Amino acid sequence: MSHYNKIPEYPDHISGTSILARTLDGLGFRFYWSTEDLRAEDYSFRPSQDSRSIGEIIQHVWGLMNWVSISVRQESYRRPEKIESVRGLVLVMIRDMRNALYSMRNEELEEISIEGKPFWHIINGPISDALTHVGQINSFRRLAGNPVPRANVFLGTPP
Repeated sequence: MSHYNKIPEYPDHISGTSILARTLDGLGFRFYWSTEDLRAEDYSFRPSQDSRSIGEIIQHVWGLMNWVSISVRQESYRRPEKIESVRGLVLVMIRDMRNALYSMRNEELEEISIEGKPFWHIINGPISDALTHVGQINSFRRLAGNPVPRANVFLGTPP
């Protein structure tokens, strides 16, 4: 699976849609490396009884990205049964949303809403939440004894 093993090339211009698409690129790259080479036992790891497991967090990120997809693309995805497939579909969903945004005009962003709220709530809601959860996965992996491969998140390059 190569979606987001490295960050895509820069957009050819700066606009609202290209900035949001690049934000999704950053999320995709971080999610890819936070979930790369997870062991079977990592998916069920949780640092405490009242926290989500890594697998549950991945499923939650899937839900967040599906929510954004419904708002941006008017398309919902069917969640796979196997957690490894959920991970792959999250990366596909991020890529599909990125591509949809690149084909939009800035004015079209104003037409997008999420649960009756303006477009801005997509950024401060599910996208920001997903980035937070990627950090959780990274932290939980360290606690589980399987640290994240050292990709360069600033440059967007693999380890």
